[in-house]
This record gives sequence, C-alpha cells and structure tokens, in this order.
Amino acid sequence: TSPVGGYTRRLVIRAPLEHVFDAIATVEGPRHWWTTKVSGSAAADGELRFGFAGLDEQMVMHVRESKRPSTVQWSCVEHTRNGEWTGTLLQFELTARGPQACQLAFRHTGLPEELVAEGWEHFLASLTAYAETGIGTPFGK
Repeated sequence: TSPVGGYTRRLVIRAPLEHVFDAIATVEGPRHWWTTKVSGSAAADGELRFGFAGLDEQMVMHVRESKRPSTVQWSCVEHTRNGEWTGTLLQFELTARGPQACQLAFRHTGLPEELVAEGWEHFLASLTAYAETGIGTPFGK
C-alpha cells in the first residue's frame, strides 16, 4: 500500500540524464535549486540536512536509495518546524530522452498535495532551470 495523498509531477528537462542526477543526488546539487544550506551524505543510507536561511527550520532526509543514473529516494525523518513532512517519502525517477534530455517523474507522498504543490512547482522549475542553464532559484538566494 502506498502512503496517503501526495504530489506527483512529470517533466522533461533538456539536460543530460547524468547531469540531472547529480543535481539531485549530491550534497552540492540541491544547493543550486532547493535551498543553499545542505549538509550530510547523499549516498544510499546517508542522511541529508536541509536548512533554510533566516528560518529556524531544518529537514532531515534519510537517503533510502541513490542508484545512478536514475533513482533517488529520500524519507523525511525529521522536520523541525511542525513535523508535517516527517514520515513522508520523496522519489525522483529519471529516464533518458536522448543524449541531451531526460524525463523526471517526481513523487512526494504522505501528505496532502495542497500542502506542498506550490512549493514543488517552484522548486522543480528551479531544478529544471539549474539543469538546463546552470542557474536555479534556491531558497536563500
């Protein structure tokens, strides 16, 4: 059975698969499109910490899977603001669409879509822009 609710989005990114994977599956990558404060280990079974400049808030993600070049799964083990993300699952599935493009199938399950849709619309657009042009719009920039 899958967790309750969630947000799902599929999009085509005009950038090589490996490049998009690195933007998601490294400590450095998400600093360019999600939030500038990222630390920890992005390896499978590692733990990533996402902080937000000016906010007393942190998300801790357990890296459930990181399989180059296509799959990244994080489960949120701690969300210090109000815990709404705790226990949710984030999944990134990449599929090549030729040498210079790929499709991202993104899912964030475990909470109602309306809680996260606006944020993910912004940050997935930021990820796309970063992968395609080298410039994203992460939180804190």
